[in-house]
Amino acid sequence: MFTAQLVWTALLACAAAAAELQVREADLPRVPATEPAQALTTMQVRDGMRMELVASEPLVASPVAITFDEHGRMFVVQMIDYSERRDERLGSIKLLEDTDGDGRFDRATLYATNLPWPTAVICYDGGIFVGASPDILYLKDTTGDGVADVRQTVFTGFGNSTTKLNVQQLLNSFTWGIDNRIHGALGGNAGVITNLMRREARLVVLRGRDFSFDPRTLEMRSEAGGGQWGLSYDDEGNKFICSNSRHIAVDMYEEFPPARNTIAIWPPPDVSIALDGPAAEVYRLSPDEPWRVLRTKWRVAGLVAGPVEGGGRASGYFTGAAGVMIYRGDAFPPEYRGDAFVADCGSNLIHRKKIRRDGLNFIAERAADEQKREFIASRDNWFRPVSFANAPDGTLYAVDMYRETIEHPWSLPPELKSRLDLDSGNSRGRIYRIVPSGFKPRVFASLGSFSTAGLVQTLTHSNGWHRDTAARLLFERRDPDQTPALESLVRESAFTLARVHALHVLHGQRALRPELVREALADPNAVVRRHAVRLAPAVWGLEAEVFRTLVEDPDPTVRFQLARSQTDWVVLMKLLTRDGGEPWIRAAVLNGMSLAEAGDFFAGLVANPDFTAQVHAAEVLSELARLAGAGAPLERVALGLRVAANSPEAFAWAGAFAAGLERRNLTLASVDARLAADYIQQAWTLVTDSAAEDGPRIQAVEFLSTANDAKSRGVVLALLAASVPAPVQSAALAAVVKRRDSSITNLTARWVQLAPSARLKAIALLLSRRDGAMSLLQAVEQGIIARRELAAADVQRLTTHADGGVRTDARRILQSESAPREAVLKTFRPALDLVGDAVRGHGLYQQRCASCHRSGREGFAVGPDLVGAAAGGKEKLLRSILDPNAEIAAGFTAYTVETKAGDSFLGVLVSETTATISLQVPNGERQNLARESVANLKASERSLMPEGLEEGLGVQPMADLIEFILRAGPAR
Repeated sequence: MFTAQLVWTALLACAAAAAELQVREADLPRVPATEPAQALTTMQVRDGMRMELVASEPLVASPVAITFDEHGRMFVVQMIDYSERRDERLGSIKLLEDTDGDGRFDRATLYATNLPWPTAVICYDGGIFVGASPDILYLKDTTGDGVADVRQTVFTGFGNSTTKLNVQQLLNSFTWGIDNRIHGALGGNAGVITNLMRREARLVVLRGRDFSFDPRTLEMRSEAGGGQWGLSYDDEGNKFICSNSRHIAVDMYEEFPPARNTIAIWPPPDVSIALDGPAAEVYRLSPDEPWRVLRTKWRVAGLVAGPVEGGGRASGYFTGAAGVMIYRGDAFPPEYRGDAFVADCGSNLIHRKKIRRDGLNFIAERAADEQKREFIASRDNWFRPVSFANAPDGTLYAVDMYRETIEHPWSLPPELKSRLDLDSGNSRGRIYRIVPSGFKPRVFASLGSFSTAGLVQTLTHSNGWHRDTAARLLFERRDPDQTPALESLVRESAFTLARVHALHVLHGQRALRPELVREALADPNAVVRRHAVRLAPAVWGLEAEVFRTLVEDPDPTVRFQLARSQTDWVVLMKLLTRDGGEPWIRAAVLNGMSLAEAGDFFAGLVANPDFTAQVHAAEVLSELARLAGAGAPLERVALGLRVAANSPEAFAWAGAFAAGLERRNLTLASVDARLAADYIQQAWTLVTDSAAEDGPRIQAVEFLSTANDAKSRGVVLALLAASVPAPVQSAALAAVVKRRDSSITNLTARWVQLAPSARLKAIALLLSRRDGAMSLLQAVEQGIIARRELAAADVQRLTTHADGGVRTDARRILQSESAPREAVLKTFRPALDLVGDAVRGHGLYQQRCASCHRSGREGFAVGPDLVGAAAGGKEKLLRSILDPNAEIAAGFTAYTVETKAGDSFLGVLVSETTATISLQVPNGERQNLARESVANLKASERSLMPEGLEEGLGVQPMADLIEFILRAGPAR
């Protein structure tokens, strides 16, 4: 009877929801398209600039990317099969020409057809490379009729490591790099890439990284990256990327050349640089689409799954950032050069950012007179800018896909999706030219008809497109007779960028001589010096002394490149001495040294009082000691231990040496038994001295965690007592868990002796190991550890553990029937109407949220910070708290990493490079793991934030928590 009643109630609820989801035709009025002739009347363009329509339907349809060849012809990628018709292969490439020179394209030829979801194009050697997942194709017209008769699949595998290909995460943005390579953005769909033209080539694994390939040899490699749709270089070769809700970021370093050792940890390369935040506010002119308003209403009411963005606002912030492009032309006023342009196709606008340097870092900010308006905004909902191109005439072209609806089909409720025509407008499309007031089209001279000498001179052109195209054509022609002219350009040109391009063209022709590089290293401009340093490793015959003098270069970008490119012992030592406090340079040096040299670096720096007096010295020396232990000759490790013995940091450095030695299955005793015994004896004495300061005691405890003897284990276990200071107790906890023996069971046996703060640390440490997780579960089952001491996130981690035994026991011991999320939402929705108490809410935040969310100076930034959450309003907050798996925000997918040593970590994947995997884990710690130490990396289908955070809360406490979060936000 009871079960039947539940079923009947559920059926009534479903019927009610279905009734509320019924859509009338009046609820979704169609927004009519604006015909091309009236398109410009819908645009608001910043003063001093204007837009010109250079192509529209029927010449183009659903354009998503463009490129110009050396003759000024434009190739257009037409993604007509967006978003769900990939199997029909409707995509194509159009070739557009301006036959009368009036600046508008008037002839179109269908260059290639039968392409599934094409997204990228670039010119090379009379043809084009085209990206159409899973392939990169090469197409060429050899008969002159404007239709490709050559069609070769060059690479394949893009997206083949993804269960379901995501239409908004396809490869894109083919770009000619200053390094004579074609660069592309992966987009997000992981893949293992096969080179079909070079069967002997190794497979290239792409996941969270971009790629590049040499168009001549077709050698592909992974590159730092990780954006979604958009990749652009500035004049100096710095790479900028963007994603839907992270509208501008920079890659701080390249992954090539690879690190000399695989143990040193790199910081993540991608850095968001927007001063107003990744998902910054935008100012659209167009009305919100009726379907979007209705979907938001349903989400607020809990009738459909999905995030309630903007607190019930359907727009007003970046949600569809795309096509980031650095302007490198010469038609705009000079102050625009180097500015970034970003499209938001969902808000029908084009955004601009000014970019400036701050040391090695970048800052992107709105122009002073665009604080509350956009560079370009349209009142037309169909205006869908998705990408840009620097053009032959020095202007900026904007590609408008022009669709009635652009939205990921997976995020549309069926009731709405069935009412929307996602193909509406797929026969339309516009391409605009952005120009300054008073601009007049220039007479274009085809670079394809230039002599090689003329192309060399074109490297001095003020328009970036001309320099890039000339460099590409010179790379294709490989004319050795022009080497003297290129060398003269490096030596004599007054234009900095011409000197830089000439250096790279010579490198591409394998004609870069050491004497020219030597001169470039002394160039008065830092950009030239930096690129000379970058190219120097490929040139034989350069004396080490020329690089050693560059350690004192006044420009930090030169020194950073020096750290990336050089392996000379003296250079790296000097850089560490001078710039060890700069994280990027320090990381580059540590990755640039060989493990065999690390002991010499340690011994040299620890004896240098000018270095040891610096605030970062201890951290650098600890890392050097770890690297030395992992690979330096044992006599150098022994020397380091003796040198360190009389330092206040002796135990920290000895512990680092021991940690490195563990990689070789060695101990300190195997290096120097007597010295190791002395260290251990002194550590026992210090650890048991209750009058000693916490800092030295903690270092001694951490050192003892590397000692595998009974007395050391006993000394550490004795610290698990209530009378021991909490920081020392936490260090002891870590030491106990680190030892791979039965001492871990002693941790749960001593639970009553642990301070409350130490218990939180203990749980986190136990969860990092399988045997620790089993010990934790047994202690809960035996009543030693109370069930309430486990946070909801801990329970989720145990019940979804990778190990089947842990998972089974956890579900048996911990898991209760979880209430359906919609029912929970209904229970707590009255909290939205109550007056909350922020003071009481603060306490709840500290208990339940601070381990993963930052508020002001409190908490840890693992998930989204509460300032952004507060901006979303009450409804979004409530659903995010109670139903975190409804839709996981981009960038916050949880990953589990298992190491070869048996450790397990759960967190947000911050970065993945060829050498390093970085996870942000609860309680704010960053786990940087050498890739070689990782046994398995797996994405979770669930949010890192668990369900069940409401357990033990009533409606009023929930109102209190929401009130605290709202007060933490911008309105405070």
